[in-house]
Amino acid sequence: MKNLKWAKKSILTSMTVALSLMAATASADTGTAHIKIGSISGGASSITYWVDSSVASYGQNGGVDNAISKWDAASSGISFSSASSSTAKLKVYAGEYSLPANVYGETSYWYFNGQQIGAGAITNGQNYEVARVVIDAGWTSGWEQSERYMNAGHEIGHVLGLNHFENAPAHSGDHWMKSGKYKLTSPTATDLAHVRTKWGW
Repeated sequence: MKNLKWAKKSILTSMTVALSLMAATASADTGTAHIKIGSISGGASSITYWVDSSVASYGQNGGVDNAISKWDAASSGISFSSASSSTAKLKVYAGEYSLPANVYGETSYWYFNGQQIGAGAITNGQNYEVARVVIDAGWTSGWEQSERYMNAGHEIGHVLGLNHFENAPAHSGDHWMKSGKYKLTSPTATDLAHVRTKWGW
């Protein structure tokens, strides 16, 4: 009887540990609330990018460089390489109060012929050829470096097919893909779970 009680206690303890580990593991909502169906042409394994001189002029180059580096390392299915402005699939700019009030950054989607595609269409499965990211140095004036890093990471995350994490079913906590201003120099485990759901490990 003593051995039976010990065995039951051992099984219950193992189950509790397993459930605790499952709860602690970051998960990705695979619906379109958080992950777009559409993608950049050619996939994420060969994203060519070009950074306009305005990015350095407004002191945003550190955030952009960090965002590209961290997302590049997030998945074997993601690879960025620099290119000329005429051939790049990702073009990054910076401005000062060039976006609507309190909009810190913006990502838009285009065909090479200059036709813009709505973000909703990308979410629902339309592919695109060029992404344009604008970082607003005016609305982010006075931000700490970690906050600028998060802002740039957020916009590049949209290029990789991620939507906002405050969309239902929302994720609690601060993440690169949650709208707002947060001190995050790297994508969180939840950010990584989503981008790896889209592009693999």
